[in-house]
Amino acid sequence: MSRSRVLPPLLTRANSLQLLGGQRRVSLDLGLTTVMVDVVGSMFVFPGGVSVSRDDVEEIADRDNAVFFASPEGVFQVALSDSHYYKLVPTGGAPTLEIDGIRMHRTKGTSPEVDAGVKLRVLDVRGGLVLDTCSGLGYTAAEAVRRGAEAVVSVERSHQVARIAVMNPWSRSLFSCDRVHYVLGDSFDLTGALPGGVFDYVVHDPPRLSLAGELYGSEFYGMLFRVLKPGGGLYHYTGEPGGRYRGRDLPRGVAGRLRAAGFSDLRYIPEALGVVAVKGDG
Repeated sequence: MSRSRVLPPLLTRANSLQLLGGQRRVSLDLGLTTVMVDVVGSMFVFPGGVSVSRDDVEEIADRDNAVFFASPEGVFQVALSDSHYYKLVPTGGAPTLEIDGIRMHRTKGTSPEVDAGVKLRVLDVRGGLVLDTCSGLGYTAAEAVRRGAEAVVSVERSHQVARIAVMNPWSRSLFSCDRVHYVLGDSFDLTGALPGGVFDYVVHDPPRLSLAGELYGSEFYGMLFRVLKPGGGLYHYTGEPGGRYRGRDLPRGVAGRLRAAGFSDLRYIPEALGVVAVKGDG
């Protein structure tokens, strides 16, 4: 995960169709920049010298919801598996991460980076120290830095998710920004080991309950309360009020446990699909 890593050209259905249609200036980093692509015979030649055959580009053009990278060894999908299946999926903005076919970001009517901006805006992040409990692809950390955070501790449990982040151009700040401290480890264990009263803000956007039930429990909420400074703020993604998961009203249960852990001024923010709360000064 070198801070100076040069990413390979990335291909999706969208830019493959552009190339096949004769367009020569395209984005090879999922929409962040554009470059010129040369054509030599039946090969598309990318800056840096890596080339891909027209046949490969035609195959990618038939694949929706997937990202591929080109290398001297061939073309490969940005996807990994262990006991779960992880893949990078293009959107209208920053790509999302899918785990076992479930998208880890909101993409309907928004994009992952826009959604991250909404979450930090409702938390009113202005400078300070931020704990990002579930890093994912690092969009929360990037937005916190954009909003002036002095430092962000961004924690990711999955080595596979981290490997996909390495391949994602929109995740560069995880590895290039001196104000982002990216930690591979279990957020439950790490938060329990952190000193108390150090963070101005906590952003808690956990995976769904079936993947990380311990991050929805009273014990973990007590840890979050402890590491916040008095007056510090918490954002917790919950989904919509009344939404049910296996017969449970998850947002209502989350709010009740946060209140029991000591949080006050709990408010559900519809545009962010989550709860904001405060650690009182008393």
